Order: sequence, then structure tokens, then C-alpha cells
Amino acid sequence: MSIEDNHRNDAMLMEILQNRKTITGFLDSMFGFLRRNTDFYHNKANEADQLGFPRGMRDQLVFGALQRYDTDAWSSAGNQDAEVEDNGPTVPPAIEEITINTEETSESEMKSKHLSFSPSDCKNGACFDTYCWSQSQKDLEVYVKLPPDLKAAKQLSVDIKSHFIKVSGKFKPDQQIILEGNLSQRIKHNEAVWTIDQDTLIISCDKTKELWWDRLFEGQPEIDTTKLDCERYIDELPEDSQVAIEKLRVQQLASDQKKQLQSPEQTKTMERLKIAWDAEGSPFKGQPFDPSIVQMS
Repeated sequence: MSIEDNHRNDAMLMEILQNRKTITGFLDSMFGFLRRNTDFYHNKANEADQLGFPRGMRDQLVFGALQRYDTDAWSSAGNQDAEVEDNGPTVPPAIEEITINTEETSESEMKSKHLSFSPSDCKNGACFDTYCWSQSQKDLEVYVKLPPDLKAAKQLSVDIKSHFIKVSGKFKPDQQIILEGNLSQRIKHNEAVWTIDQDTLIISCDKTKELWWDRLFEGQPEIDTTKLDCERYIDELPEDSQVAIEKLRVQQLASDQKKQLQSPEQTKTMERLKIAWDAEGSPFKGQPFDPSIVQMS
């Protein structure tokens, strides 16, 4: 998911969180939405059932989302001993996610949603005919167009290693190769997850080292890393920087609220005071503007 998508989603979700006020209330809203608008809580009666999930899959999806953003979740599940070396034991595969069908999504919208890759899909990365990739300093995402006959999770074999990715048909892995290559850098493959959204496979993973990649696979043309968008999320910054930013945000909110409470006449007076503050002969010239120290009748 791109940075723009994250910002847009954060804004919508923040409104819900502020309205419900607690994490419990927020989660209640999220799962209530899934109950009312999707087949998330429907258990398949048999393999022919097109709605819902096989029994137990829903819990795996929720845990997969938790482990994506909490590396301790993987360790607490008894995977502390999983090796990251090339010759170590096989790590359990990333959870296979089944696309949730919403009641309000029309067939035409579903067909047109992924006709091509969007610029956000390859932000800070590169785009090719059948796949593209995007990155931040900490993680990367790979978007792969799936052939018409291989669009279901049960039809795919997704092999993700620390230095290698291969996507192929499950029953003919050597003949139906969709994507294969040696990564230019290493990833935390035991934390990687993949999902299917309509006709696109999305692989999300964290990098072993926080750095910008100049290519996804070995042998590909390099991208110009000096022209990347290097903005970072606030929660990725050092703790002291986060505290400083939060303090500025609170001050700005207080300032905006104070301005809203001022009458037009008070606003004009404040503007004149700002001009006089740095005027020649003012005892406050060169100091930060602070109207609270000025006695006003």
C-alpha cells in the first residue's frame, strides 16, 4: 500500500477512533462493518459455496493482520526457532487471504478496478508488463497480474525466501511460472504476507535492512534512488522527534481554536500587535511573538 493510501485511510479511520474514543469501540466498529457489509462471518458449507471462508480461515486472517504489524506475534506463536539462513528449516508460508466480496461492489467496478497498475503501486520502485513494486525504507510491496486461469489462492504456489520470490501454478510449478527472481537485497521472509485482490497478487514484506533498493531483482536496470520520495511516517521517526511533532500539533490545534473564538475586532487588534512587536523601538523586537505578556485594555 502506498504512502498516499495510508494517509487517506488514516484520516478516515481516525474519525472513527475519535468518535468511538477507545480501541475497543474502534474494533467493534470495524468488525460490525464486516458483519453488516461482507461475508466475513459466513462459514462455507462446502467447497462449492462461493461466499465466506472455510472454518478457521477467518481467525487465520485476523492473526495474519496482527503479525504483519507486530513481529512479537510470530514469536509468541511458537516460531522463535525459525531459521532465516538459506539452509535452515522451512518457514510456514504466509497466510493465504481470500478476497472479501462486498454487497455494494458492482460487477463492472470489479472488472475495471485493476485493468492496469496505478502510479502508487510502483512508488519509489518500477513497473513492468506483468508486475510492479513499490518501497519505503523499511518495507516493499510487489503487485503481480495473475493469468485468467490462476486467480484463486488454492491455484497458486507462492514461494518467498529471504533472497528469492517465485509465483507459479500450484499443480504445474515448473510450467506455469508467473514471477521468479533473486532479490537484489534480503527481506524478512518469515513475516511476509500475500493477498489476492481481484486479478492481482500483492506481496508485502519488511526489508532486513532499512535502505533504499535500486532494483527489485538482480539483473534489472537500476532506478535513480536520488529522486525517491523519502518522506517517512511519524511513527518511524525517533521517539524524541515524535514527541516534538506531537507537541507542535497540540500547539497548532490550540492556536486554531483560540483564533476561532476571537471576534473580528480582536483579530484586527492581534494583527496590529504583531506589526508593532518587531517595529523599531519596540522592547520586544527580535523575540518570539507572545501577546500574553502585553497588557491590553
